[in-house]
Amino acid sequence: MANLRQTLYAWRDHEAAKRAVELFRVLPNSALDEIVKTLPRTKEELTAIKGIKDAKYREYGKAILTIIDEHIPTLAAPKITTEEESELTSIGKVLAPEKVAKQEETVFSVSTYLDVVNRELYRLHARVRGEVTSFKMQGSALYFSIKDRDDESTLPVFMWLSDYHLSGVEMAEGMEIIAEGRSEIYKPSGRLNFRAHTIELVGEGALKKAYDALKKKLDAEGVFAEEKKRELVPYPEKIGLITSKTGAVIHDFLNNLGKFGYKVQFMDSRVEGAAAVKDILSAIKYFSTQNIDTLVIIRGGGSLESLQAFNHELVVRAIAEFPHPVVCAIGHDKDVPLAQLAADLAPSTPTATTILLNRSWGDAKTMVTLSATTLLGRLNEQLWEIDRTLSSSHERLARYFGELLALFGVKEQELRNNVDILGRAIRMQKLMITESLRTFALQYGHALAAMTESLRKVATQIEIYDPFRQLKLGYSILHTKEGLLRSVNSARVGERFEARLSDGTLEAEITDIKKTK
Repeated sequence: MANLRQTLYAWRDHEAAKRAVELFRVLPNSALDEIVKTLPRTKEELTAIKGIKDAKYREYGKAILTIIDEHIPTLAAPKITTEEESELTSIGKVLAPEKVAKQEETVFSVSTYLDVVNRELYRLHARVRGEVTSFKMQGSALYFSIKDRDDESTLPVFMWLSDYHLSGVEMAEGMEIIAEGRSEIYKPSGRLNFRAHTIELVGEGALKKAYDALKKKLDAEGVFAEEKKRELVPYPEKIGLITSKTGAVIHDFLNNLGKFGYKVQFMDSRVEGAAAVKDILSAIKYFSTQNIDTLVIIRGGGSLESLQAFNHELVVRAIAEFPHPVVCAIGHDKDVPLAQLAADLAPSTPTATTILLNRSWGDAKTMVTLSATTLLGRLNEQLWEIDRTLSSSHERLARYFGELLALFGVKEQELRNNVDILGRAIRMQKLMITESLRTFALQYGHALAAMTESLRKVATQIEIYDPFRQLKLGYSILHTKEGLLRSVNSARVGERFEARLSDGTLEAEITDIKKTK
């Protein structure tokens, strides 16, 4: 158990680091130690431990149960120390005295001895048949006793209530059952118990009675009502498949499933006896969360005893409440398994199941083939009609084309004649234009010379009257902020002015004004 404890503590350290919280906020030490002690295998068993409720289970439950399952082989046979190993050797000699010549006298601790005995007992997985003599439910467990009808031998049995409810058996004194599990000695009391994980009824009579009672109950609730049955979706693509990977039915199913691009998700499950209930329920629960078009559950034929899992109330209700159509093909002798009555479709064999799944695809394939044949026939008819029309059109076109060529020849000659006439007219116009251009050029030359002379005279006058020409002679032009200064009468002492010379300007201020007499 040390390995399991170390694994659980390491897992808790990882979860706490990942969430950045203290260790106890994931799970306290006491809860981890109780897990190692009780080895819970189901939600009910795990949430019975102090400190683990529904919220904790939703967050960590699956991880914890997976760790326990992975350590079951080592937990079944507790490890012992080197000192205890020598004691185990001596115990082996005591248990098998015929294999040794002389026994060594060895003293064992009670705990070590019980650990070794439990180690050996764990290997003795068994199915034990007996009559129920007493039973009681206490906490999350069921305690009952079974006896041998021949010699009154009695065996006390312990079973978790979660496993009991999964068995589908209504416990009653005097009934004969088969309990499946292993024996162990409970160390605090030293009492031998048979720890059962599955129980089932014995005999066709008892099974038939339970079958009829459950069928009547579920029928009254409307679980098998025809109006609840759903049709398969047309052209199913995603299929969930539940069966045993070792049976022949899976090969029959896959070999007969058409090549229509199906995506089959498979869940391996036991399908024999009452022990298969857990596997089937787990698989159904898994597929209820998947994106599938239909769920298929199949197995070969069997007796009422071997088909107990498919007459289990929880399995039947899970099928009836499944969110997608369910196809259930269970081989049977006489009584139809209740799982088939609850399913939406219940073909007799896996091959018949594939026929149902392939039907819409097969119909579509047939329709496509028929449509293709019809389309080709119509296309051939249209092509023949087009060919006939084209042949007739070819003859008419040949005739019309001959007439068109003749007309084209006439028009071509007329065009040639018109081109000759047009050529002569163009040449005449060209001569007239050339003469006009020569006359225009001569007149333009005379006019240009006269204009040039006039412009020269104007330029001479402009140059004579150019004010800047006077500046070069030593004159200047005065400006105040009010404008051109033409007379001393317009000037004021202290007023600033600008003097424009031939090569620049000067700024000055009037300090005195003198008028010319």
